[in-house]
Amino acid sequence: MATLAEKIGWYLLNRKKKGIERVVRVHNFDTAKSAVILFHTGDVNSFPVIKQFRKFVEDKGIRCAAFGYVPEKEIPQEMLFRKNYSFITRKDLNWYRKPGGEAVDSFFREDPDMLIDFTFQVILELQFLVRLSTARFKIGCYTDLPNDYDLMINLSGKECEIGYFAEQVKHYISMLNPS
Repeated sequence: MATLAEKIGWYLLNRKKKGIERVVRVHNFDTAKSAVILFHTGDVNSFPVIKQFRKFVEDKGIRCAAFGYVPEKEIPQEMLFRKNYSFITRKDLNWYRKPGGEAVDSFFREDPDMLIDFTFQVILELQFLVRLSTARFKIGCYTDLPNDYDLMINLSGKECEIGYFAEQVKHYISMLNPS
């Protein structure tokens, strides 16, 4: 059951989202100029996959930044001092779990063509970023819950396998032919 603070967070997020206008435009790896990757660091296997996926995107000539959510107060040692990686920790959250701080300011300064969400659960802290982003094309894992994705990838029984999800994103985004 959600806490009162979480319920208030969802309410305020939905209210603030009504004021956000964005232009939706389909992009593939040939048409996108910039991308943002969102991920949760709770899975120990996530960071190597994100590094590899980010390298794949940059090799396509796309400027890419990655933002991770660390559900602890400190950033793990192996993730410190990485270029174009920013992290949001529990210290960056207010009482109703809205993230703030330098990493969030940097996130909203980005105006990406693509936002790729590598989280498999609907996490309020990251939904503030996903839903308030003005990214033109938002990609995420399939969910029945209300969301802001323009393309959802159904993992069909392979939930929480981040490597498989990365391969599916590569496959389906490469197939798109925006007009």
